[in-house]
This record gives sequence, C-alpha cells and structure tokens, in this order.
Amino acid sequence: MTVHDEADFTRMFHEHYESVLRYAWRRVGPDDAPDIAAETFRIAWEKYGRLPRDEPLPWLYVTARNLMSNLLRKEERRDGLTGLLLGDTGPRAGEEDHSVAVATRHTVLAALNRLSDGDRELVLLVCWEGLDLRQAAKIVGCSRPAATMRLHRARKRLQRLLTEDSRPVADPRPSYRRGTA
Repeated sequence: MTVHDEADFTRMFHEHYESVLRYAWRRVGPDDAPDIAAETFRIAWEKYGRLPRDEPLPWLYVTARNLMSNLLRKEERRDGLTGLLLGDTGPRAGEEDHSVAVATRHTVLAALNRLSDGDRELVLLVCWEGLDLRQAAKIVGCSRPAATMRLHRARKRLQRLLTEDSRPVADPRPSYRRGTA
C-alpha cells in the first residue's frame, strides 16, 4: 500500500466509521458494535486494493453484516449448547433477567470444564460447532461408533455434574451436637 493509499484509506475511515458503527449498533447493540466496526475496517485495510473506491460504504455494510451474522451464529451455537446440556431448564429467549442467563452459562461451562479434554472436545464439536458424529470422530481420532458411545457417556456425566451443581449447598456452619465439644 502506498502513502497515497494510506491517506485515502484514512479519509475513507473518517468518512464512514460512524455510519458502520451505527449500522452495527442497531443490529447487535452497543456492546458488540465497536468490535464489528473495527473488524470491518481491519478487513477493509487488508482488501483495500479491491474495494470500490467511488462508493465503499455498501461494501463496508456487507462486510459488517457478514461479521454480525458470524457473531450471531456463534452466540446461537453457545446458547444451543447450553440448551442441549440443560434441557428445558435453560434460559428462555427474550428472558428479562440477564443474570439468570449468565449464571446458567457459568454453571454449564464449569461442568464442561470438569470433563476430560477428549470428552469436552467431542461435546463441543457436536453441540457447539454443529459437526455430525462422523466429522467429530475424525477430528478426535476415533471411529464413529466409539464417538457415539463417548458422546453419550459425556452427556450423562454432564447431566450428573449439572444436577450436582444445582443441589442446595449444605449449611456451611459447623453443627454441634449436645454433649460434644
């Protein structure tokens, strides 16, 4: 990229950054919009030689839209994983109390982290990445039937771990019986 191109890119950035940011903000909200805008312009920088110079804004919007779609798919996979692992006890779409969703996600991730590395990888490949068992088995280096059995057992362990984590915690105060101590 030449100095002239850098100056043109800088001018384009200053001219269109706010528009891209607002576009992203309306679709993904204030938390993710700055990241989407920044990534859009990072990609634009890498592909600057191929950008339409006369009207770059539509290209920037398409790039931002693609990035937002990727973000939403990632969140859906994550939320889908939580739903698969928790069954009907997970957070509902549009739930008002965000703290419930955060606490649930934390519980699920803690349970996932208690699985062996291989089992966790298999669960994530199937439930989060959306791979079928044949593909996941190939990645983890086992046969499809072995992956089926491992996934079944891993899900059972996860369910047990989640059930254990949801039990009421015993009173942490020491109990004293009459006639002791």
